[in-house]
Amino acid sequence: MKRADCAFCRGKGVDPFQLFYQDSICQVCCGRGLNSIPEHAVSCAYCHGTGVQPHRRLVCTVCSGTGSILTHEPTEPCPECNGKGMCAGEYLPCRTCRGKGLLSLEVIGLKGDCHV
Repeated sequence: MKRADCAFCRGKGVDPFQLFYQDSICQVCCGRGLNSIPEHAVSCAYCHGTGVQPHRRLVCTVCSGTGSILTHEPTEPCPECNGKGMCAGEYLPCRTCRGKGLLSLEVIGLKGDCHV
């Protein structure tokens, strides 16, 4: 495990959107400003590593606000969302890869659910 600045609050330890009150602590890192990230983690495709859901002021539901996801090798980009984590015209995570943008090689042969 490696320590990295919290993606959601950018290492400041406070809620960047001040949803509850001005000095509320970050709900992802509990005010520490740091998170533990597994060694085999890659940047979250859905939120682009920011820890924030696209077009919203909420914690990313795919990576839980850490900005990274754990991968199990070997993986390939999701054929339904082309590794982007969301399908064209939608703001929800891809239903095939669950927003990760990656699929294990065993799952690649399954049919996806995205409709472009």
